[in-house]
Amino acid sequence: MDSMNGKEPNYWRSLRELHDTNSVSEMKAHEFMAGVTDDFNMDNLSGMSRKQFLALLTASAAFAATGCSNYRDKGEIVPYTKKPEEIVPGVANYYASTCTGCSQSCGILIKTREGRPIKIDGNPDHPVNQGKICAKGQASILNLYDPYRLRRPTSGSLSGKMSDLSWKRADAEIRKQLEACTNSSKQIAIVTNPILSPSAKKLFAEFAAKYPTTKQYSYDFFNDENRRRAWQSCYGDAKLPVIAWERANVVLALESDFLGAEGDSIEAIRRFTDGRDVMKSTQFNRLYCVEGAMSLTGANADYRLRLRPEAQLEFVLALAHALVVEKNVSPADKVAPQFLNGYSLKNLSEKYGLSAETLTHLVDDLIENRGKSIIYAGDGLNLSVHVVVNYLNEVLGNTNLYEQNQAQLASATTTPDEFLSLVTAMKGGQVGMVIHWGTNPVYHLPRLLGYADALKSVPMNVSLSETEDETGALCAYVLPTNHAFESWGDYQTRTDVISLQQPVIAPLYETRQKEDILLTWMSADGIHKDAAYHDFMMSHWQNEIHPSLAKKVDFKSFWFAALHDGVVRDSRAKVQERRFLSAALESMGTPQPGKGISVALRPSYYMDDGRYANNGWLQELPHPVSKV
Repeated sequence: MDSMNGKEPNYWRSLRELHDTNSVSEMKAHEFMAGVTDDFNMDNLSGMSRKQFLALLTASAAFAATGCSNYRDKGEIVPYTKKPEEIVPGVANYYASTCTGCSQSCGILIKTREGRPIKIDGNPDHPVNQGKICAKGQASILNLYDPYRLRRPTSGSLSGKMSDLSWKRADAEIRKQLEACTNSSKQIAIVTNPILSPSAKKLFAEFAAKYPTTKQYSYDFFNDENRRRAWQSCYGDAKLPVIAWERANVVLALESDFLGAEGDSIEAIRRFTDGRDVMKSTQFNRLYCVEGAMSLTGANADYRLRLRPEAQLEFVLALAHALVVEKNVSPADKVAPQFLNGYSLKNLSEKYGLSAETLTHLVDDLIENRGKSIIYAGDGLNLSVHVVVNYLNEVLGNTNLYEQNQAQLASATTTPDEFLSLVTAMKGGQVGMVIHWGTNPVYHLPRLLGYADALKSVPMNVSLSETEDETGALCAYVLPTNHAFESWGDYQTRTDVISLQQPVIAPLYETRQKEDILLTWMSADGIHKDAAYHDFMMSHWQNEIHPSLAKKVDFKSFWFAALHDGVVRDSRAKVQERRFLSAALESMGTPQPGKGISVALRPSYYMDDGRYANNGWLQELPHPVSKV
C-alpha cells in the first residue's frame, strides 16, 4: 500500500506496478495476457532455483508484515505465553463484588472471560437481594468499555482549554494548595454523594485530620431524609426498619413506588412477590395504592385510588380518624391526636371523587389484618405524613412486620442551608479549594443557586470523574478515576451486612481509584502506590471490623473467605427496642392540608424560577435565592 502527498492510498501487487511502468499499464489495458489460453508447457518456463524461490517468498512475507504494522489491537491474545492458574480459555470465571449503580449496593457476581468482564448477575449468597439485580446494575458493565471515558489527567482553566498533564505534576500542585489552605485557614470543600463505605468514612476522617479545614458536603438525587427524620422523631433513632413484605396480607402504598425505584426496591419486589406465589400459598396479599401519577406499584395494585400528592396528609388523617375514633382501634400509646376531629373518609371521598366503597373496604381490611399489614409512605411526602403513617402502623400493630435483627443504614445528606452557606463562602473567598468526589453539582444543583458562578471565585477546583461533565469543564484539574470493576471497596446498608467490592480487571487507562488519590495527597512523600487503598482497607478490617465480629479464624483466612463470598454477616447485630414517642404527634402542631409534599433537597426537580416540582406540585425553596 502506498500513500503519497496526502492522497488516497493505492494498492499495488508488484514492484513494477508500484513504479507504474508502461508495461504494467499496457497489461491492464487487456483483459487477458497474450498466450494465456495456449496449452501449458513446463519446458517454456524460466528456471528458478530453490534458493531464489525462498528469497522471493521471504521478501513477500516481509512486505506483508510491513503492511500490518499499524494493527490497532495491542492487547493479549490467547493462548497465553504464561497462562494464569485460575484461567482456562473458553471457561468463564465468576467474582463476587458489589454493585455501585445506586444506594442499594446489591451483591453481584461478575462473569469474566479471559480476564474481561462480560456479564453481571445477582449474588445468590447476598442476604438482601439474594441473586436478584435490576437492569441498571446489569447495564453498569457498559460504563467500563465506554469509549468516552477519561483516559489521562488534564489541566486547564475556566476558558475551557484543557491540556494533558502527568499525575506527578497534578499531585504536587494539589498537595501544595491543600497545605496552603490549611495554613491560611481557608476551607477545603469536598462534594460527594452519600458515603456508604465504612473504610471510606474512615479515610475521610483521616483526611480531615491531615487537613483540618476540610468540610464534606453530600447530596443525592432521591433520598429518604424525611422518612428518617420522622422515624427519629417517633422512635429516637434514624435507623429505619427492614420490612418483612412477604408476611403482609395487606399493603397500603401512599405515593410510593416501592416496586419500582424507591427504597430497597430489589428486596421489596422479591419479598412482596413471595406473597403472591401460587406455589407457596393460596392466600394472596392485597395491594392498595393511593397516588397522583401512575407508577409501577400502582399498575400492580388490586385497588388504586387517584389522589393529588398534596392531599396525602389529609388522607392519612382521615384514615386515622376512621380507625381510632370511628372504629375505636386502641392506639399503642393510648393517646389519640386531638386534631383528628374534623377529618373523615366520607368527606374526603366527596371532596376528591374517591370510591367510598373502596375506602370502606380498605378500613375493614386493615382492621381484619391487624399485625399483618403495612402502611408505607413515599419518600416525596413530607415529615407530617410520615409521622402519622408511623402512628397508624403502631395503632394496627404492624410493627410485627419490622425485622428485629437488622435495620437500614444511610449516610446523612447536606441540607439546603449548608449548600447555600457553601456558595456564599465560595463567593466571599473563604474557600480555597473544592474537590468534586465523582459528583457533578454544576448540573445537578439548581442553576439559581449560583454554584457554577461561585466556582470562579475559588483558587483551585478539582474534579474526580470517569467521564467529561459540566463540573469538570469548569475545573482546573480533571483527574480520571477507575470504574467500579477496577476498584476496591466495602459497603454497609444494613446493621448486620457488609458487602465487599474487588477489582476484576486492571485499569484500562491511566486512571486511579478515588480513594487512592486522597491517600496520595495525604502521604508524607506524595508518591502514589497502586495498592494504597487496598492496604488501607485491609488494615481497617484487620484492626476494627474483624475483632468486632469475634471470628474464630485468623484474619487472612477470614479476609479471603469474605472476598470469595462477597458479603460478611454479623450475627451479633441487634436493633434496640422501638417505643413510639407520643411527643412526635404533639410536635406536628396543627396539620395544614395542602402541605403534603416534601421540602427536602431534591436537586433534579428544581425549577429556574427558584421553585421545585415534585409530582406536579410546586413549593418555594427554603430560602430565597437571588438571581446572578
